[in-house]
Amino acid sequence: MLSKAAGAMIAFSGSIASMLFGFVAVGIFLLLSGRNPATIYTGIFTGAFGDTFCLSETLVAATPIMFCALAVAIAARLGLMNIGVEGQLLFGAIGSTYVALTMPETTPSWLMLLLMALSACVCGALFALIPALMRVFMDINETIVSLLLNYVAALTVEYLIHGPWQDPTTTSWPQTMAFPPCAEMPHLEGSRVHLGLLVALIIGFLLMLVLHSTKFGFKAKVIGSNPQAALYAKYPLKRYLIVAMLLSGAVAALAGFSQVSAIEGRLRSGLSPGYGYTGFLVCFLAKHNPITIIVVSILLGGFLSGADSLQLSEKLPFATVNILQGMIFIFLLASENALKSWSEKLRLKLQAAEAS
Repeated sequence: MLSKAAGAMIAFSGSIASMLFGFVAVGIFLLLSGRNPATIYTGIFTGAFGDTFCLSETLVAATPIMFCALAVAIAARLGLMNIGVEGQLLFGAIGSTYVALTMPETTPSWLMLLLMALSACVCGALFALIPALMRVFMDINETIVSLLLNYVAALTVEYLIHGPWQDPTTTSWPQTMAFPPCAEMPHLEGSRVHLGLLVALIIGFLLMLVLHSTKFGFKAKVIGSNPQAALYAKYPLKRYLIVAMLLSGAVAALAGFSQVSAIEGRLRSGLSPGYGYTGFLVCFLAKHNPITIIVVSILLGGFLSGADSLQLSEKLPFATVNILQGMIFIFLLASENALKSWSEKLRLKLQAAEAS
């Protein structure tokens, strides 16, 4: 037990160190470009958590990231690398939009939102089924397939908003017609914080419960950590892999549903500035732990929200955010092998100490 706890602590420390090294590296970049890193980082923190409005905007940005990170965690539990959550988010938005544009405007709001959510989940799950089937039956790496499908999803959105779903009343900005009021997700009064945040939190806690307290969670862990042992134990390996990707796609699709219903009010270009990729980073920083994912999502959401405000106050290009995320991920990957080596050595020492 002690060795496991120590290994988990080392892994989490590695994530923290990766974030710190990322901030230091970007700080050097800011210095070389004539900016004061302390001023920039202070501005980001203030813009993210400085007052009630800033905090609400942070939670708005954190919600789709949370959905996407939880989606990645479901697949990662079984050893799958679902980098296609960005595309599954977009297909979830497409499914929600179809319902919003085709159902009568007199539909009760609860029914409209329920149908939009179900349509989103079905579309996201079916889109995630493609790399799952190719992995299970053709032994094709799901990482590459899911990544490439992100571009298919983005181009599908562009086709729809430039073609059959384009709002005929405007040609200046390609988008669909506005959703009827019954398709709008409830908001916290006086803010843009919406019901999607509560749904994401519930999914996070349920996922924690399922993964750590059920037979499904135990079998998923065995399959993810030791597929050969799972085959020896006659676990339905293929079925579990497919189910995991279906669930992963469905959860990611809820991010798209919440964005079009609560924030945009229609399907348009630029719906996601990379929430799926940020969610992938969050999941690995949190070591696939659903509760930790919630915390890290809020931190990354705060960074995105704070950086947004700095574009006006400090004329800071938003690309700086992407640079920081990239640096954090680079350091995270670089630390993985070292952390595994250190944790293994520590585990052996602790086992020897316990034995003596």
